[in-house]
Amino acid sequence: MGIIKIPQKAIAHFEENYSEIFSTGELAEGKWNRRVGEWTKNYTGVQGAVAVGSNGSGIFTILSLLKRYRGYKYVFLQSNTMYGVKTMSLSAGLEISGYVDCGLDTLMPTFQNFKKFALQLDNPSKHIFLLTHIGGWVNPDIKKIANFCKEIGIALVEDCAHSFGSTLNGEHTGTFGDAGVYSLYATKAVSAGEGGVIVSNDEELAELASRFIIYDRFSQELDVGINLRMSEISALLAYSVLNSIEEIISNKYMISDKYIQACEKAGLEYYEPKINGQRSNLYKFILIARDDQHQKKIDQIKTRTSTIYDYSLGNDPENICNRHICLPIWYDLDSETINQVLSEIKNIK
Repeated sequence: MGIIKIPQKAIAHFEENYSEIFSTGELAEGKWNRRVGEWTKNYTGVQGAVAVGSNGSGIFTILSLLKRYRGYKYVFLQSNTMYGVKTMSLSAGLEISGYVDCGLDTLMPTFQNFKKFALQLDNPSKHIFLLTHIGGWVNPDIKKIANFCKEIGIALVEDCAHSFGSTLNGEHTGTFGDAGVYSLYATKAVSAGEGGVIVSNDEELAELASRFIIYDRFSQELDVGINLRMSEISALLAYSVLNSIEEIISNKYMISDKYIQACEKAGLEYYEPKINGQRSNLYKFILIARDDQHQKKIDQIKTRTSTIYDYSLGNDPENICNRHICLPIWYDLDSETINQVLSEIKNIK
């Protein structure tokens, strides 16, 4: 992990307000938790948003609620996703029915691959599809996938750990399916150290989520729940950083512009951050190699970050885990690192 920086405006806002938390004694469930939810609702346009301790706790919450109160029993995942997505699903008491293949074009499943898998299910209306948007890009087929899910009764949950601020034709990730969950973890495009936000246009589901994460200790009507809330200190930091989200993304685009120019000259293939209605948040800058010749080229770049994932949870027919690399693109990345990357690209033989 590199040095993750936070905008000075966000730091100043945090420093101006943190002492109030101690003076009021509101160390949990205070105004900053509420403000994170309200800010996210306004930013994304969803009906409900709930601050939680992490992306994982948010996904666990939604899966648990869909199982207990909507009658879903199974979940299927995409093959290129984090191992933790599998463990969250099993922890929520769901049975995993399989994995949808992903391709090198996006590192995500196409609508065709998704539909092929979904049509093989014995009882699709008992299934959840947990889709992951990868690297800061929105799955370009998300609309088709969401519509088909509605047609045959599959619940669609979006893992948006990589994609806070990413949009497709102006629509934010997390708003296409039944619910989505963002991450504010230290390495993510929008970083507050820890934290996550559940979003949903299903107001009942969002309300259930807000009660689940405090084990419904006020209403005491739910029979499932656990403490998964965000602390007030974390919420204040999250709110401070979220108000700088566009500054963060704009800064990353300035870095990507330099990489793109260098990649064009070197004949390297990369993912366009703005194409076909996409606005990536540039969590990652991704280079891909479709053949051995291009693999040899990108292997010469030594200044890089970790790949998206080291291995596939399911089939990997296009060997995508080994056919891509990621260049460093953190907010306010130092010029020395940027210039080193540019030099290595320029000197590719």
